[in-house]
Amino acid sequence: MIGFKVNLSWHYLVLFSPIFIGATDNPSFAFFLERQFTLYLTLALSFGALVGVGRFFLKRNKTAPSTLLLGAAGLLATVASVLSLATLSADMPWLIASVVLLGFSEAFLMFLWLHYYMEAAAGHLFRSFAVDMMAGGVIAFLTCSFVPPLSYVVALCMPAVATVSLIANWRTIEPVDAAAPAPAVKPPRKSILRHSLKTLLPTTVYAFVFGLLQGGFINSGIALLMAGNAVVLVGIVLAGIVIFFIPEAPETNADIDTIHRFSLLFFVLGIVGLSFLGGGGVLLASETVILAGFNLFDFGGLILGVGLARRLKPGSLLLVDGGRVLVYVSLAVGLVVGKCVVTGFGVADPSLVLYSLCGAAITMLVATVLTPFREQESFEAQIARMTSESAESGDAATGGAAGSEAGAAAAPASGAPAPAASRKAAAESAPAASAPAPRDEPAPSKPALSSKPSGEPKRADTPWRRTCRGIAELYKLSPRETEIFFLIAKGRNAEYVQQKLVISMHTAKTHIANIYHKLGVHSSQEMLSLIETFREDDIKSQEQD
Repeated sequence: MIGFKVNLSWHYLVLFSPIFIGATDNPSFAFFLERQFTLYLTLALSFGALVGVGRFFLKRNKTAPSTLLLGAAGLLATVASVLSLATLSADMPWLIASVVLLGFSEAFLMFLWLHYYMEAAAGHLFRSFAVDMMAGGVIAFLTCSFVPPLSYVVALCMPAVATVSLIANWRTIEPVDAAAPAPAVKPPRKSILRHSLKTLLPTTVYAFVFGLLQGGFINSGIALLMAGNAVVLVGIVLAGIVIFFIPEAPETNADIDTIHRFSLLFFVLGIVGLSFLGGGGVLLASETVILAGFNLFDFGGLILGVGLARRLKPGSLLLVDGGRVLVYVSLAVGLVVGKCVVTGFGVADPSLVLYSLCGAAITMLVATVLTPFREQESFEAQIARMTSESAESGDAATGGAAGSEAGAAAAPASGAPAPAASRKAAAESAPAASAPAPRDEPAPSKPALSSKPSGEPKRADTPWRRTCRGIAELYKLSPRETEIFFLIAKGRNAEYVQQKLVISMHTAKTHIANIYHKLGVHSSQEMLSLIETFREDDIKSQEQD
């Protein structure tokens, strides 16, 4: 995932760095305002357009976008970066045109990376995103610390590195059949959108405050939050460190509440520094902690959106890309409002207007944190509970010995008694399942590899999958066990199974233990050896035929 880290560092440089903005001691602060407003608005419009047409790009090759599309996105980002650097001293129309191209290419490349994350990222999104934030902030800081033209060369290479890594990562994802069924339990679309908006509203307020401060101070001759000093980018690293150490607790909302508190703390400390403690080193420290506070909230909302989209697969891009639209629109609106406030009321005493602006910003932030935006039971906890109940009831209702066995395994694992009908079915089928086979009955033969059990996900048929399918049938794995068997046969662990299927960790480990018992193995390595043995036998039999 080095490419996503590099892509984030390029994103930070485009938004905040003099490499793409120009020297922040330039007296033409009007250009800074126009540049930032154009960039924010372009990013919002680009993500808005991608909400409508992005699915066409993502599904060109079942799961992964075409390599040609990914390469075109990287080439466009590289060309936009070159033009942005080449037009830093050009006339205003050329400067604005290069910013528009840069914003669109940045949005497109970020869109592709975020949707790769939704398809294949690891279970712990908080820590995964936090590491990416920290690495991206460090790379951006080091790049700004280089002496030109080395800093320019490194910045121009970033889109290419991000694209090559993205292509390599997409190729590792196994194509999924487009006809594969949606999750068995999915809340109504209105409920999903309502929860997403409740989660995003605080983030949009923080984005508005960020733009408000930036617009007001830039209009007063202070290039706020535009990293004339690379130390400001350390705020991104600080935000990543905080997110990394926040324990994930979607069932209680404790994780997002902790992010709220830290974000408010950093924002308020930074605003107080801007308002009352003067410039110099204090101004630099204030900018750093404000950037940390904003990124805490911005990436916190992004993490929640990605996690929810991965769970629900709602057939819409609004959960992640729609959130990007709201954030960048809020930044643009805040920028304009800050400029208008200072211009309209700062004739007599501009410093008094800036103090008032900071006071209003603190008031909005505190009111946002104190407002109860979410339900008593978190939406993620509701999804986990509904999906777990559906999966366990589905296992219990499966007919035959395999279905009865799966239902009996799921009920104790979840800590709830099995339904009466399931217990009756299990009691009736238990003697037949446990009765010893007659002595003259031949050993079970290997089933035909073309048959496909109901528990297997609908994916492209491969020799490896046919071998695993044959093993599942031979050893009479239940549909749920077959589904989990395909995951752990690819090297996944219980934690991944728990995240992927939205079940409790105890349930996942119980299913895996049952699979090991049926296969007669004691570890994942023994199971992989068993699969390899079956595969070699299949190859030999095919050669003999």
